[in-house]
Amino acid sequence: MDQIDSFIIDKMKERHIPGFGFAVIKDNQVIRKSVYGISNIEQGTVVNEHTVFEIASMTKQFTCAAILLLQQDRKLFLADKLSKYIAVPSDWKNITLYQLMNHTAGLKDDWDEPTSYFLENHTDSKMLLAQQKQKLLFEPGEGHNYSSGPFFLGLVIEKITGKHYSNFLQQRIFLPLGMTCTSVFNDSTVVAHRASGYWWKNDKIQNGVDIPQAAESRADVGIISCIEDMIKWSMALKDTNFLNQESLQKMFSPGMLNNGKYVPYGLGWYIYPFRSKVIYEHGGAFRTGFTSQIVFFPEENIEMIFLCNLWRSGLGSIAYDLANYYIPNFKVVTKRTGTQYDPKLTNRFEQIFQQLAKGSISRNELYKQINISGFDPDELAEMLKGFKSLQLVNVKNLKSKPIKLYGKEISEIYFYQALADKPTIWSFHLTRAKELVLINIEE
Repeated sequence: MDQIDSFIIDKMKERHIPGFGFAVIKDNQVIRKSVYGISNIEQGTVVNEHTVFEIASMTKQFTCAAILLLQQDRKLFLADKLSKYIAVPSDWKNITLYQLMNHTAGLKDDWDEPTSYFLENHTDSKMLLAQQKQKLLFEPGEGHNYSSGPFFLGLVIEKITGKHYSNFLQQRIFLPLGMTCTSVFNDSTVVAHRASGYWWKNDKIQNGVDIPQAAESRADVGIISCIEDMIKWSMALKDTNFLNQESLQKMFSPGMLNNGKYVPYGLGWYIYPFRSKVIYEHGGAFRTGFTSQIVFFPEENIEMIFLCNLWRSGLGSIAYDLANYYIPNFKVVTKRTGTQYDPKLTNRFEQIFQQLAKGSISRNELYKQINISGFDPDELAEMLKGFKSLQLVNVKNLKSKPIKLYGKEISEIYFYQALADKPTIWSFHLTRAKELVLINIEE
């Protein structure tokens, strides 16, 4: 075993993760592909490079790619209204396909609902009606809220092509890319090397939750894949043989609100600076018993892929700890003595955090005011509960090599510890003129 093997095995024991797949790609070459543990505890089968995991919300980037392919075919356009293809309530009439792809449509995320919701709404049509009964959180294009928008994109694909979205993906993505172990979940299909999903609950391992076929196969969560095929997917997004240059640029460009403000999400990818590096990433977590993560560092041209068969596994922190082995200086920021303190700047940031801690900035106002890496007001209020003040930890000067993102040049990053019930480290990204571009949590 090398150092990375030891680290992963220790983390698997600590988090009670049965099985794990891990790959690293640098400059379009696979420099690491490792598998660990058990895919099915009852059968005692071990994980291999073809073990099939549910990738959950990482599905969204495939569905976005399918929509981009249809735009390349001139069958649709991202600016099309959803109402062109599906009957929708009157307050949904201005939602575009683009807004469904980057979560600016104003929809709720129905995966916040309990499992009983999916048991009751056990067909596409019932889930469609159930979602349409919900009022929009904000007018389309007026905010950002991570949601189940790509579920509707799957219905659009079916309307346009006359095929279920799973068949379209099979014909236009999986087969052309040689992704032989990848498909959309189907509970009647026998799948070789399929992993079982698990929870760690009440101090013991338990099977993941069963949900209806229609929910488990939706276009926002439904793909199952293996580490070998996810490598092929990553490679396909690095050239123009699969998606053309215009489509790739669109996929990896942050979305924009009606007022011209950016959001930290492209088409199936979060896009933001983290630990002073620009990253493109997306995770997936499914109550059926799986977690997944994909992280791309464009400056270093390194991509890392993670699959495991435990829900709430803490995979995100494992992923970033593993990134330390491959990305220079990619660590949680530490306190630096002698850092110049700017009381006016600190006071400005504290005022923002006081508002966030109180939940006084509404969903339809949050991203028009502050780009804050995908969080919603409720999450922020919980994270900053008991907020008292900000304590300066470090300052990073990037003026000689600024980060170009969201139409700005980030020249400085101020790192603060938020003193609250649970202290956390945050980064404030500024232009040379001290314009606040983004806030992100650094842990």
